[in-house]
Parts: sequence; C-alpha cells; structure tokens
Amino acid sequence: MNLKPLTRLLILLVFASLACTLPMGELLATATPPPSATPTETFTPLPTFTPTATATSTPSPTPTQTFTPTATPTDTPTPTPAPTTSPQKFALFEEIWKTVKEQYVYEDFNGVDWLAVYQEFFARLSLGVSSKGFYAAMREMIARLNDDHSVFFSPSEVEEQLAIYEGEKAYSGIGVFTLPVIEKRYVTVILPFRDSPAEKAGLQPHDRILAVNGQPIITEDGQVQDLLNGSEGTYLTLTVQTPGQEPHYVSLKRERVEASVPVPYHIFTTPGGKRIGYLLVVSFSDRNVDERVGKALKNMTAEAPLDGLILDLRANQGGEYGTASNVLSYFTAGRLGYFTDRYGKRRWWSVSPKNVGGSQTLPLVVFVGDYTISFGEVVAGVLQDRGRAYLIGEVTEGNVELLWGYRFRDGSVLFLAHERFVPANRPEQDWEMNGIIPDLVVPTDWDEITLTQDLALEVAFVYFDTH
Repeated sequence: MNLKPLTRLLILLVFASLACTLPMGELLATATPPPSATPTETFTPLPTFTPTATATSTPSPTPTQTFTPTATPTDTPTPTPAPTTSPQKFALFEEIWKTVKEQYVYEDFNGVDWLAVYQEFFARLSLGVSSKGFYAAMREMIARLNDDHSVFFSPSEVEEQLAIYEGEKAYSGIGVFTLPVIEKRYVTVILPFRDSPAEKAGLQPHDRILAVNGQPIITEDGQVQDLLNGSEGTYLTLTVQTPGQEPHYVSLKRERVEASVPVPYHIFTTPGGKRIGYLLVVSFSDRNVDERVGKALKNMTAEAPLDGLILDLRANQGGEYGTASNVLSYFTAGRLGYFTDRYGKRRWWSVSPKNVGGSQTLPLVVFVGDYTISFGEVVAGVLQDRGRAYLIGEVTEGNVELLWGYRFRDGSVLFLAHERFVPANRPEQDWEMNGIIPDLVVPTDWDEITLTQDLALEVAFVYFDTH
C-alpha cells in the first residue's frame, strides 16, 4: 500500500452532511461544530450545510434529454448507445461546484477561475458520461484547485477509506507502507504491518524496494507500478536494498493483510547514559493509533522511567482530527490555537491532558522532514509553538489546511480545504506558506538512513545529554 497518496488526502477531516436527509455517520473524522457555531472547547455537534441543487452565480442549465430512436431490425449490429448524463448527476455536479464556491478556504480559489471550471465541466457532462466517468470527472474538477489536499471520493471509495479509518481494511499483498522516490525509481519502506509477509521476511523501515519479479517498481517515465498487491497465495521476489548495502532478493507469499497502522517503539541509551524512548508515528488516519501510542508509552516506562522521548514524524502525512488530538494530549494540554475560514470565523482547538509514564513533562524531541505533511506538520508545529518540543530535521512541505467532508445523497464525499490553522503563541506564522521550520536543521532523507545510522538520532542524543 502506498502511504503518501492515501494519507495526504485524508488530512484533518471534519464531516458535514450535504443535501442529504440520511443519517450522517463518522467517516475518517471526529465531529466538530458547524461553520457558524460559536467556538467552544468541546467539539460535538455535526456541522451541516444544505445548499440548493443549482449553482447561483451561473445560469441554471437544464440537462438536455437525449432522444434515442427505436432500433429497427438490420443485418448489422446496432451500435451501443452513447452514455448520457442523468439529471441526478447534473444536480450532484452543481452541488459539488457550489460547495467549493461557498466553502473553500481561499476566496480566490487558489488562483483558479472557478466559473470557467464550471462551464468546462458542464459542457463535458452535456456530451454524456457513464457513472464511472462522472465520478472521474468530479475528481478531476476538484483536483483543479491544485492545493494537494482537497479531493472527491465516489461512494465505493468512501467505503474503502472508512474501512482504513476503522483499522479494518483488509487486502491481499505483503503488508507494507511505502513512499515512492520517483527520481531514484524505487519505493522506500515506511514500515511493515505487524505479522505481515513483509515483517516476517525481515523488511525494515528505510529499506528500498527496487523491483518485483525483475520488473522495476517505478517505470522510466515515473509511473509507480502496482506490483506488490495480488492474489492471495501467490509468490513474488523483491529486489531490496538497505541504505549503505548491496541489493538482495527477498521471496514472499502474498497473504490477506489487515491494514492496521502499527506504532513501533524502541529504547535507546545515549552516550551520556540517558534512557530515551523512541516512537515512530506514520499516520493519524487509523483511529486506533492514539491507543497504540499510549500502550507504547506505558510499555517503555514499565521497568524504569524515561529521561526523554523522541517522536518521529518524518514519514507522517496526516490523518484524522480526533486521532491527532488524542496523540497530542499525551504531551500537552490546553488551547493550542484556532481554525479559521475565509470569512474569519474561528474555532479554538483544545485538548485535555493524559499523562502516561510522565509523558506530559518528559523532555521531547520531534523529528520532521519533507515527508511530514498536514496533521503531521500541525502536531509538530503545535508542540514547538508551546515550547513543549525541540524540533530536529528538515523544513516541512507546508500543507496544513483543514479538510471538511461534505457527504452527498449518493454516498460520495467531497473533502474540501475549508479552514487553516493559526497557532496560539505565534499567530503571525504562516505554516501553509513556509512549512514548519525545525529548531535544528539536519538532513534526514528517509530513504538514506537506517534506524542505527541516523544523523537525527545522533543529534538528538547530544541534545538530551546536554539539557
């Protein structure tokens, strides 16, 4: 499973029901107040937004009904009728477009002429599209915003993402999170799932997968090939390279894998004799991650207290609001800052403390890098803003909009950048523009290090030994 395309889409999600009288369940999100609600420290009611089915700033086009004459007997096969776009799909298109028009965080639509986009896609739908083609067109339309965050999911895609959030997504493969390194034509292992074929075969974080059954996993034109997944019980041979070593072959058998995000942890002893815990948190998209963080903290402090803790977010590309909040609550508490939309409305973000093994007061170092995205950035930035953590690594990408989810009658969902986050102590900082700037810049390319050969770790040990 490729982690980067997935998690960067499922970032900071908060749900709203849209033009829908059906019950609204939680999908990859924790409910928060409606956009018009007064900011509070508790986030309970579901936001709601009920637009009309017609875009207001454009003419109200009526889909033209296509007339198909009755076929008559002939010696040649009757051509397959061209697909038509149903009135229901036109109405859905208008709702999606209007939601962006009224709810998008940037008043200039990130520099996009949104009316021109409406006209283009209305014309395309007027030519007729299948149901599959319609959902592909809506995904493309939202991608025109070019914010690397907002996305549209079809009903079937929504169900898949819900399963991932619930930690119940199962698939047939080797059980590993990877990130593509396009320019080097390999994928790098973020981590294997527990008890997966990848873990049993000894794959480790930072390993590079160069090829599968002799085929390059990334083609010369930069396309990532889906070669790891396949039918249960089938065999494959990977060409794997650990940084600093020669490539070698690893043979595996694909199995049914539960896509439940693990939280690996280790205990290190610094040159100065300090006992330092290490937590690798790669995603907040699984709602059980916060519980696993708590268990890791408990296990690491069961025999003796820690002298410090490293929270490694270098491969964390975000996830869900509630999970990130719960993870933060192990290390800080109180008002963290506020979310604001383009109309200037504010919602304060607060967390209550949970102290496990002294986690609220432990000296804390957070690793960040160019793979740290979205809620990964926000969590790191909040801990730095509150003076709670010392950040080591590289400047992050700067992709911290809050996505709101708008669910439609057909079950599809639009995840739209609706708000941005403003930190409590340094509100002048623009994390979207500048990213999170670490206290100490250290090269930390994920695919060039190992757990035992990591400059960030060495620097962190020096920090703990001198503070």
